[in-house]
Parts: sequence; C-alpha cells; structure tokens
Amino acid sequence: MTSATLTTGAEGAADRLGRTRQNASDRETLHLSLRELRLITERLLQTQGLALGAVPAVRDLVLHAQAAGLPALQFLADRLTAADRAHAGRVEIAAETPGALVVDCLGQSGLVVAPALLDLLQAEPGERVVLWAGHLERAQLVAVLEHQGTDRGVVLTVTPTAAPAAGLPEVPGELAGDGVLLVMERRAPELPDDPELRRLLPLVGSLPAARAVRTGIETPTALWWSLFADSAGALSPESVTSLKHAGATAVDDNGVIEPDLTDDVDFVGDTSGATATTDEKEQR
Repeated sequence: MTSATLTTGAEGAADRLGRTRQNASDRETLHLSLRELRLITERLLQTQGLALGAVPAVRDLVLHAQAAGLPALQFLADRLTAADRAHAGRVEIAAETPGALVVDCLGQSGLVVAPALLDLLQAEPGERVVLWAGHLERAQLVAVLEHQGTDRGVVLTVTPTAAPAAGLPEVPGELAGDGVLLVMERRAPELPDDPELRRLLPLVGSLPAARAVRTGIETPTALWWSLFADSAGALSPESVTSLKHAGATAVDDNGVIEPDLTDDVDFVGDTSGATATTDEKEQR
C-alpha cells in the first residue's frame, strides 16, 4: 500500500473495496479509504504506546471522527499524552444518581475515553441518561459519539461546556471546570432517506463513515504522509529473525532462503521412531 488516494470514475469517488488506485500526493488533499485510514491509525496508536486492548475501539472512533470532519488525525499527529498511555481509556465514576453520572476522565484525551463514556451511557437504565465528563483534554472530539448513537438506535447529544448542567449529582470541585455534557435518549434516531446509506450504516457504524464508503475521507496531504511515515514504527525491521517468522518460507541462520519444500512434506523432523514402529509391524 503506497498511496491513500482513491478515485474511480467521478473525481474524488473512493474505491468501494478500499484499494489504492491513483497516487495524487501533489494535491493539497487526499481522499482516504476507510480501510487505509483504519490500518494506519491502528499502527499509530500502537507505536505511540496505547495499551493494545484499547487500540481497536479508539482506532474506530478516530475513523468516525475524521469522517465527521473532526480533527482526529491532527490528534494523532500531536501524539497521545502521558495520561492516555497510563490509563488507556479507563475512567472513574465520581458521583451518581439514577440516570445521572459524574465521571473523572483522569486528564485523558476525548477520543481515548469516548468508548468508556459510551459504555457507561448504554449500561445505565432509563429512557434518558445524563453524564458529565470532567478532567478531560480535547473535549471537542467526544462529539464523535453523536454519530455512534444512530447505529445503536439512540439519540446522543454532546455539549462541551464550562459548567455542569442541572440534574446532575454534586460535582467535585476538581471536575467542575471545562468538560463535556452527554445526554442519551432511548428513542429512534432519524435515519437518512438514501437506502444505500441505510444499508451501509450497520456495516460501518456511523453515517459519516457510510458516506465515506462512496467519497473517501478528505484529509490534508502533508498531514497524511507524515502520519503514514510515522506509522512504520509499528512494523518490525527486516532481519534474520523476522525472515524466519515470515510464513512458511524456510530461512537459514544467515537469512538465506533455503530450497522450497515439496507439497508432499507437511512436517520435517525425526521420523526414526515412526520408521521403527512400521518395521516392527512388518516383522510381525
């Protein structure tokens, strides 16, 4: 994979299979396929030190956020914070009453804690759930969760604000500054009229991503290629060891590929025991 630009037919239309079709790196913007953005994002999160168990959920939210026009790739370019790496999306409930939660995000970035915030909202019973998330960096990126509600059959509203709203339990002073107010309502969201988008929605997880299947995700060229280069840090350098673990290729201790084995041989090892057993049977 060497390019992120995808065009088939109409200008800017993305390849439906996520294949690279045209290198247009001299343009100011590129149209990324979902597949390519997902791959590079996963590598970046790994090389920046996010706990491996947290990578898939954050990776997918980066994709949905960028598709929705939020600066998710710039967030990756600025790199994860020490709090992101230390806590890997873990949050703490500081106060709660039925249908209302106050959460300490432990100084992490919005996209890193967003999966936990969504889980807490969905786990709380009731037709309407309110959650205040404080001690949060890059709070505007939590807005990606609004697009996740449609796929889950609920309506989510995300409001970055400087003060908690009424109806919440008492908010500790250290969490009462800038934060995010999330409201989830268990009611049917409005779905698009376009039948193709309605078909794609449960497959890709958000309406912005469903639209991106057709058009790609527009991204500044310089930013993308910088991230693409950085993502190589997640790959293993070529060595004798890596070559010896590259599939079924037989490589000696000097890294030289040995002659191919025939299809008739499934396992090479000490067969003397099996031969002796066969000979013994023949002698009987």
